[in-house]
Amino acid sequence: MTLIKFEDIPVNECGEQLVNLSEYDFVLEPMYFNKGLSNDSKMFLRKSVADKLLQTQEKLGEYKFKIWDGFRSRSVQKTIYDKFWKELSEAHPDWDEEKLKIEVGTFASVPNNSNRVPPHATGAAVDLTLIDQEGKELDMGTAFDYFGPEASSLYFEKNYKNEIVRNNRKILREAMLSAGFSGDKDEWWHFDYKNQKWAAELDQNEAIYGETEVPK
Repeated sequence: MTLIKFEDIPVNECGEQLVNLSEYDFVLEPMYFNKGLSNDSKMFLRKSVADKLLQTQEKLGEYKFKIWDGFRSRSVQKTIYDKFWKELSEAHPDWDEEKLKIEVGTFASVPNNSNRVPPHATGAAVDLTLIDQEGKELDMGTAFDYFGPEASSLYFEKNYKNEIVRNNRKILREAMLSAGFSGDKDEWWHFDYKNQKWAAELDQNEAIYGETEVPK
C-alpha cells in the first residue's frame, strides 16, 4: 500500500450530483442528526456510489445495508471534530495538543484545512453496517464511532476473540471491497469510492469526486 497522503491525489471532478438516499432501498439512520450534530436528517451520496451500493446490497441475499452517514459538509465535520476533541481531552488530560491532534485525526478529518478535502465532503464516503431480515444489526464488535483499537477493520482477524464478529465484519468488508470500494483500517464501518482517499488506498492516479454540496 502506498504511503502517499490522500490530499495529494489529483481530482478530475466528474460533476456528478448527489442523490437523496431516501429514494433507495436502504435502511437509513442519520446518526449525526440523531445526536444533534447536524440540522438535516436527509442523507446523500453521489449517484454512482448510491447505485453501486444498491447493486452490492442485492448480492447480499438475506442482509441489507443500514447507512449511518454519507455526504457531510465541512460545518458538520467541524462539529463532529470538536466533539471528539472535547471527549478525548477530558478523558486524557495528560495529552498535549499534538497528541490530541493525532488521536482525533484517526477518526475525524480536520475540517478547516483548505488543502485537504474531508472524504465525506465528496459525497463518496459512506458509514454503514449490515442488518438481518428482522432489521437487527449484525454484531460487529463495537458501536459506530467507537474510539479504540477494537474498531479497526481487521482487529478480530488478528485477535481470535469472537468468531461471530469476525465473520460479520468479513461479510461486510468483502462485499464492499469486491464492489470496488476501499476500506478504512481504523473504522470497520467506513468505505470510500473514487475519492482521494480511495485513490490513495488503491494506488490509483486520480480521483473523480472532489468536494461537493447539496443541490439548492
